[in-house]
Amino acid sequence: MRIDDRTDDRTAMGLSKRETEVMELIATGRSNGEIARLLFLSEKTVKNHVNRIYAKLGVDSRMTAICRWRGEPAPAAPSAPGQIPGEDGAQAVQPVLKLVGLDGQGRA
Repeated sequence: MRIDDRTDDRTAMGLSKRETEVMELIATGRSNGEIARLLFLSEKTVKNHVNRIYAKLGVDSRMTAICRWRGEPAPAAPSAPGQIPGEDGAQAVQPVLKLVGLDGQGRA
């Protein structure tokens, strides 16, 4: 498969050619600033592309956009602290707080 074929497949997701280029770079872990430098765009323009990509893919985060782009299932939402064990298969999470007594000099 040629790169052009892959781009054509991805534009079927409703993205423009430029949005496809931006999404490819997002999927490789590039930051908005890095994408701007690589594509000779301002960071504001990249942010605009990213927002349109999110809207077209129906996502609200980079990770979910990458998963949708790759055709993978979206990651599960992190479980809330104190969630009941077994509820949606999640383990209960109990925050741990350790109190340390300090003397007047900031030493334990």
